[in-house]
Amino acid sequence: MKRIALLGGTSWPSTIEYYTELNQLINKKLGGHHSCPMILYNIDYHEIKSRYADGWAEIPQLLKTEIENILKLNPDGLIICNNTLHKAFDLIKSEMHIQIPVFHIIDLTKAYILGQDWNRVLLLGTKFTMEDNYFKQPLIQAGIQVEIPHWKERDEIQAIQIQLSKGIITTEFEEYFQNLSDKYTDFDAFILGCTELPLAFQRVKSKPALINTISLQCQKAVEFIVS
Repeated sequence: MKRIALLGGTSWPSTIEYYTELNQLINKKLGGHHSCPMILYNIDYHEIKSRYADGWAEIPQLLKTEIENILKLNPDGLIICNNTLHKAFDLIKSEMHIQIPVFHIIDLTKAYILGQDWNRVLLLGTKFTMEDNYFKQPLIQAGIQVEIPHWKERDEIQAIQIQLSKGIITTEFEEYFQNLSDKYTDFDAFILGCTELPLAFQRVKSKPALINTISLQCQKAVEFIVS
């Protein structure tokens, strides 16, 4: 089988979700004692995360260095375990000339929505992801109507995300997202556009479909691994 590299630790609680889902999908597909061949490259996220507010210009090169380190390990494919870092990746990919597939979280989300013939989606994520265009614009250009929650809700979601990224999960977070789901029922789907958000949606019953971007990456990676 082919071997996947995960650029993880971004944050560590959601990286665990990638590790778990990849192994579960491989075992479900192949049975026996099969697990997923992978390289888990766990970065010190502080060096990047601390620059989100006022040092964005430095982030693409920091990410480039980490990806170059991963490529030295000769993986067959790459997953970046973070939504926001795809903005930085898109700024450097043309100069890197990467020869292996990168399972791009936004490309996969766009393809999935178009495949479901959905027209209107609500983007949830960090405040940066919700308010910036890096995630929304490719979808809008494909004819998808993308909206975001009210500004107060964006602040509240950001506060929850910070706690989730530290491994803190409470029933209050689940209740908050259940109420949010009950409010925004006139959408085809919610994009869980932050890798921590699925941690707080596990028991949420939502009328709109939930698009788990982790699952999209993992499913595509597994198809590649066993091909």
